[in-house]
Amino acid sequence: MALKADLCSVMHAEMIPGKGLGFNYSSSRMFSNLNFRNDAWTSLPYLSLRNQKQYPKYNTSAQQVAERNAVLVKPLKVEDRSLKVEEAKEPALTVPRQGQPCTTRVVSVDTLFGPRGAIGEICHIVLDHGGNFNFEEGHYLGVILPPNDNDGSGQTRTRVKFDDFSVASCRDGDAFGGKRLSLCVRRAELSPDSVSNFLCDRQEGDEVEIIGPFGYKMIWPNDLEAKHIMIATSTGIAPFRSNLQHVFVNPYSQVAFNGLTWLIAGADNGNSLLYNGEFTQILGTHPIHFRYQKALADHNTTVADVIYQNGDQIFSLLNGGAYIYFAGLQTMMPGILKTFERIAQERGENWADTLAELVRNDQWRVEVY
Repeated sequence: MALKADLCSVMHAEMIPGKGLGFNYSSSRMFSNLNFRNDAWTSLPYLSLRNQKQYPKYNTSAQQVAERNAVLVKPLKVEDRSLKVEEAKEPALTVPRQGQPCTTRVVSVDTLFGPRGAIGEICHIVLDHGGNFNFEEGHYLGVILPPNDNDGSGQTRTRVKFDDFSVASCRDGDAFGGKRLSLCVRRAELSPDSVSNFLCDRQEGDEVEIIGPFGYKMIWPNDLEAKHIMIATSTGIAPFRSNLQHVFVNPYSQVAFNGLTWLIAGADNGNSLLYNGEFTQILGTHPIHFRYQKALADHNTTVADVIYQNGDQIFSLLNGGAYIYFAGLQTMMPGILKTFERIAQERGENWADTLAELVRNDQWRVEVY
């Protein structure tokens, strides 16, 4: 999930019209990372990343958490900035721009679906960090786009860029060896200055510079009885896959989860649901603790429609302390907010007061782009 970011205090930055912040790479330095773990690689079978068919049409408190996520290396001094969240009246989330810089190597780049090499392609990208990058499920990281990298387009970049992507795997990676992580990336444009384009064009063995981890909104509280409602569109599915893989799939997580996880995923149709096969398999093995619903455009159904159809149950869960998460396209939020207001009115509740309380209790968590 790409969230525009900057590294202003690390490198000399300036605003580039239409492109955000750019900075001069010649005066910057990256730092080598420390090895935090020496886990031996374990080769285990893991779930398929692909659906059987491709669908080319689809283009589509907090202080305690911060302390817990602090890294043991000297952090980069980077300017604070605020994540832009949806239009509800909740405080802006300020994320410290510091973390572990780490050089990774590409293990694989698989097209999940979409036109290969074109805008709208969605790739599952596996990076090997050698055990040098610590994160929790729900974190996102920054990918640093280096300058002067000729990608065959005849153009070279003259400035460094930096974009955020949610980690799509659990902390041990898709194969649970502890040295890899995965990203789910949509190729947003074909420009050599596009970080998503750069990632989708990588080949096995290529180096990718990352930094992080960042964020806390998508990290689940440490409560094995908690109830989690997840609303996702497009690559916003990444942090939810990360959490679900940790709780239900990773054989080394030793999590005895006894709560409820409820995923509502939106897509154009059944063939374009990201990681649909994996979630269906989890549903089959954990039907009591996992609920999976699909909002498909070819059935004239949106995630807001599914929320409305289950409005009473969702409100009851929230009133009982459940957490609700929203990740994906920012355009989904206005319709979702109107739907919640409608449900509240039908229940005789004041939505503004309810939302304010959910935000105050940290039950309402949003990361959209």
